[in-house]
Amino acid sequence: MSVKQLAADMARFWLQDNAIIIDTETTGLSTTDEIVEISALDCEGNVLLDTLVRPLGDISFEAQRVHGITLQDTAGAPTFDQVLPDLTGIIHNRTVVMFNANFDSRMIDQSARLHGQYAPRMSAHCAMHNYARFHGQWDQNREQWKWQSLENAAWQMNIQVAGNAHRALTDCRTTLALIQAMADYRPNAA
Repeated sequence: MSVKQLAADMARFWLQDNAIIIDTETTGLSTTDEIVEISALDCEGNVLLDTLVRPLGDISFEAQRVHGITLQDTAGAPTFDQVLPDLTGIIHNRTVVMFNANFDSRMIDQSARLHGQYAPRMSAHCAMHNYARFHGQWDQNREQWKWQSLENAAWQMNIQVAGNAHRALTDCRTTLALIQAMADYRPNAA
């Protein structure tokens, strides 16, 4: 079985399991940054969580340039410790998929710790790594499949991004469309 077929099989598993897709937007990329927006939807497209999050600190200019979220936008939003019980309930005993699982998992953990809480236990599957296998471009320097941004992956798979890219719910929906496109792959369907 080809690597591409294995990646397609993983995508089909996520759909059949009705996995939860999560995406976050953050104040920045460092180990002290936190979540300013989080969304979750299931593989049927049902929105389970979609909220801005009021951070404890500032939102870096670089992050604002990417997602467009300002402190003023989050002024009336719940804090992460207020969102955490909903997130924990949504992912309890569920398969979780994130486009960049290492980053989003770290940000969930960091945000919880900043509020004196524990992040929910989860082992998130990484759609970015799965798509890298599916896409099949080898990175000689890293000796692994080359990661693609969500925007590039959508473009490569002819997925129309509906909404503001780099906003959590749009990125969840784009990740779901990418999963569906990979799941549709059949080796003899050329």
